[in-house]
Amino acid sequence: MAEMADAIGYAMRRVADLLRVAATVAYTSSGFSALRMARERPKAPIIGMTPRLATARRLALVWGVHAVLTHKVADVPEMTEFACQAALKEGFARTGQTIVSFAGMPFGTLGHDQPAAHRANRRRSEPS
Repeated sequence: MAEMADAIGYAMRRVADLLRVAATVAYTSSGFSALRMARERPKAPIIGMTPRLATARRLALVWGVHAVLTHKVADVPEMTEFACQAALKEGFARTGQTIVSFAGMPFGTLGHDQPAAHRANRRRSEPS
């Protein structure tokens, strides 16, 4: 039987394909969101951002996931900023391209993933 995470992973692939995004970003503590996204084999690369070293190490072994170790974020704008910076810095997006981010809400707990699309910019990210 499918779970909520399965539906989120499927939806992410559809959104990424429809918007032709440069990258998708999963901000995750446990790595579960990035695993579910990778299971769908999207065309766009997946950046698995996590504040946990052990999770980053596990994600580095997952098909299609580029693990990025980051610090804990306090809110969605901060997570969005880090997502856009990571996509630019790691070479998955160029300035002005669209990325899609997913993060469990509220941060640091098991919750529902919330999707958002953003334009990658050098100074700050702008919702699209």
